[in-house]
Amino acid sequence: MADDWEERIKTIAGGLLTLEVNTIEKPNMSASKMPDVPLALHDLVGLYGGELNSRGFFVTDALLAAASARLANPDNPARIAALDGWSFSPKDKGSAILTNGPQTFEALAWTAVAARRQLDEMPSVATASTDPVLLAAAADRAMLQRITTNCRQLRQVTLLLKQQYPAPPGSVSLFDGTVEQVTGAMFQHPRPALQIDTDVLMLIRKAWDIGLETVLFQTAMQVDGDVLLRVAQGMDTARRDFYSSLHRATVETSIRQWSSLFDLVGGLITGVGKILFQRGP
Repeated sequence: MADDWEERIKTIAGGLLTLEVNTIEKPNMSASKMPDVPLALHDLVGLYGGELNSRGFFVTDALLAAASARLANPDNPARIAALDGWSFSPKDKGSAILTNGPQTFEALAWTAVAARRQLDEMPSVATASTDPVLLAAAADRAMLQRITTNCRQLRQVTLLLKQQYPAPPGSVSLFDGTVEQVTGAMFQHPRPALQIDTDVLMLIRKAWDIGLETVLFQTAMQVDGDVLLRVAQGMDTARRDFYSSLHRATVETSIRQWSSLFDLVGGLITGVGKILFQRGP
């Protein structure tokens, strides 16, 4: 029990080493909170798959089979090469049934790789370029890289969650079922009790919150004092000034919250230590 609490506290404290604040502009915002993790994963499958479909890249049954084969033997170079060189035909319209499981995220990751390979055939973009076409291509590259990176992380997350929450006999896995199957399983009575580790939940939440929106401003602060500020290209002066002011106020609020969380974790460590190791007065 002591070891379990120690690891949990380390995870929470580790998450406080960096503060990251993102300012994004999101169209058609619904202001809804993130659903339960299995359904949030389906939201991400629909988001990433929809973006790739709009570019003419669809997950097919053959691609899903190749992704599953690679997961069964992840170190096999032939399985990796088959996915890395996957070619898409205009006739491929995505007949595959997608789940929120690891093979779907694996297939989506390689689909995004193929889409980016197509973009890489365009001219390179200079850092100082203001050409709208080249700036759009650079933004597309970044977005496709985000899909690839997130899908690879979510593949590992769903592999872990499938092990932690195996499906009962005759039931569908909450982490490898279609959206209809998972929705039905989530709203059965009694509802499944899911205890998702904090670091895993934070990874999924960040992917769900940001989606595929362009990050206009990003501030990352390390506990040792390093501060990194990123600003998106292509904004006119008035728009940049407005979002800069908004971002600055958000960072100030976040720093105050960050400080409070440090105090909370410090108290938690002290309190748990007293309980577990009987160090109280």
